[in-house]
Amino acid sequence: MSSDVRKLGDDQLVALLDEHRALLGESIANDYGSETVRSVMIRIAEFEAEVDRRGSATR
Repeated sequence: MSSDVRKLGDDQLVALLDEHRALLGESIANDYGSETVRSVMIRIAEFEAEVDRRGSATR
């Protein structure tokens, strides 16, 4: 996981996750290429893992 993800505030993390999910849809719809889709999916996975980690830490 990128260390920069852990430095984000909660609001920033959720906003970036939403932005990347929208970018993924746009990338697929406009056929930006498999490399772009792959890199966006990797970032989404990092953001989701951090959201899960933070959720586990507050339980």
